[in-house]
Amino acid sequence: MNQRSRGFAMILVIWSLILLTSLATGFSQAVRHENRSAADLATIVRAEAAATAALHSAVLALDAQEDSDRPWRADGQPHEIDWPAAGITVRVHSENGRIDINRSPIEPLAGLFAQLFPGQDAQTLAAALLDWRDRDDEAGAGGSEQTSYSQAGFAYSPPNRPLHSVDELSQVMGFDNAMVATARPFLTVHSRQSRINALSADLIVLAAVPGIAPDLAQAFVRQREEAITRGETPDFALLRDGRRYLDTRIGSKVYSLDIEVRLDEGFIRREHTVVRLDRRQGYALLLRETRPLDETPVRDDTR
Repeated sequence: MNQRSRGFAMILVIWSLILLTSLATGFSQAVRHENRSAADLATIVRAEAAATAALHSAVLALDAQEDSDRPWRADGQPHEIDWPAAGITVRVHSENGRIDINRSPIEPLAGLFAQLFPGQDAQTLAAALLDWRDRDDEAGAGGSEQTSYSQAGFAYSPPNRPLHSVDELSQVMGFDNAMVATARPFLTVHSRQSRINALSADLIVLAAVPGIAPDLAQAFVRQREEAITRGETPDFALLRDGRRYLDTRIGSKVYSLDIEVRLDEGFIRREHTVVRLDRRQGYALLLRETRPLDETPVRDDTR
């Protein structure tokens, strides 16, 4: 073999080695990627399983309150659940203590919006919401129907049906995503009640009721907590001027659960779940969604 042939053969050998090295490197990276993906998937599955266990534990604790020495209350306080290689915290709220945007009359809605959006016309916002959910195309006093949306440049108009979620409120004229995020902790579509349960409503919701000033709402919440601590029924006399908008029955059937799972390796999963209890069938799952890690659980210090 002459010098030129040997040189050409050497080049082929070198390029072959480079190709084989590249293939080996790529294969190694692919294997590492697959291993990492499998590990990530396993972590997600473990966190979801822990959240599901927490959901079932919470339902059992709420459904067995009469038989428990330490019943869970829908007061937003943290409940810790033991789970292997993880920490789990559950906070419970009553959906009946929120304002149902599909059933509530206009007055509590306007009262809430007046507190949350002082620079806005609360009555107009509430009227637009009622026109969104009612069955006709006739605009109510101060409300907005198809003509108003068309004139404002919207490509849609009110569907004249109940809202599927609180987030749908952002499509109603006058609202935006930031306003809905502010109002979300006090609203629901799951209670299916026109009245607000006074036993679980917080200060802002109670103060939204006509006839109940903020100081009166604060006084009631204070004596309500004291009465419940003593195992007594709260005195609803303070709320007599707003009783037509309130439900004072004890007990709730619809709860929202804010669940946080913290795995030992640092992975965190937060989810928001709404359930309706049923003595005969256990419970119905109305909503289950994950929440961003930077989102604070709603109403941590309220009932």
